[in-house]
Amino acid sequence: METARIPTTKDETFRQQLDELYRDNFQLMYRVAKSVTGNRYDAEDAVQNVFVKLIQGQPSSNFQKNPKAYLCKAAMNEARNIVRSCRLRREVEADVSELDIAADGNKDKLRERLTAALSELDPQLVTMLTLRFDEGYSCKQIAEELGRTNLGVRLNLHRVLRKLRKLMRDPGGIQ
Repeated sequence: METARIPTTKDETFRQQLDELYRDNFQLMYRVAKSVTGNRYDAEDAVQNVFVKLIQGQPSSNFQKNPKAYLCKAAMNEARNIVRSCRLRREVEADVSELDIAADGNKDKLRERLTAALSELDPQLVTMLTLRFDEGYSCKQIAEELGRTNLGVRLNLHRVLRKLRKLMRDPGGIQ
């Protein structure tokens, strides 16, 4: 038989802090996760999973140092896990009827290739890409947000864009 637990001041404080973290970081986490998953439902699941794990366990020291960066990276990792599990599920449930490609299939194929390519990249780099291109942050703003140098952000963006182009090429070498 379970006994009812009376909430303490600490519990209420924790709930308030968690609520504030959620409100302050949801949009950024969602956009980062959506850039990997390619759809809103999986992105929302990824963000929700991050907060469930945050409630269940003690966050690492990285969380204490920079909560926003930690939450973005956690959302990216959760999104990658969702993409991987979906990919495995699709492989297991492969059906000949799913092989029919619609007239607008090229756009869907491109999105799938982009999602696959993003899932291969380091989460911190995808966060930088999201901040730069989805959020419109300057390199200086990204550096301040993630605790990096402006030059480091510029260099990382240059390298990750080059790598992303390479990953997006199909076997024939056509982009």
